[in-house]
Amino acid sequence: MSLQTSYYANQILSIARGTKNGVHSNAKPLYLLAIIKGVDDGVLMGNKLEFNEALNRLYLGMCSLYEPKVSVTPFFKPFFHMKSESFYVIKWKSGTGPVHATHTPSAKFLRENVEYAALDDDLWTLLQDVQIRNEFKEAIIKHYIKQNN
Repeated sequence: MSLQTSYYANQILSIARGTKNGVHSNAKPLYLLAIIKGVDDGVLMGNKLEFNEALNRLYLGMCSLYEPKVSVTPFFKPFFHMKSESFYVIKWKSGTGPVHATHTPSAKFLRENVEYAALDDDLWTLLQDVQIRNEFKEAIIKHYIKQNN
């Protein structure tokens, strides 16, 4: 594993997760799995993650596959809250995000105000390699999903 791959693996395995009733949410790891699946399937062709139904379906598919008995966190929450991670950024149409940074904006607000989200260019480049995608996918599943089952 290259130093850069190792760096991003560590970043991915260190994402901040919310908790509810003392249980960690896997919404952000599942969203990352959806991004990886989108690259695998050729649905995500460029590093512009649009707030749209295609990405929502990928996310819901990961939720259904890996946590079928868990109430699904709505897609807009991990899409927005990933911005707290060093490798993810949201490009706002107006140049600024919601007024209250600590409050999760609604799906409607995101649809109307987000141009797109993106990963670091270096991480996006790494995800173009099927072997690295598989390594990241396995690491996410082992670290976040399997430990809860």
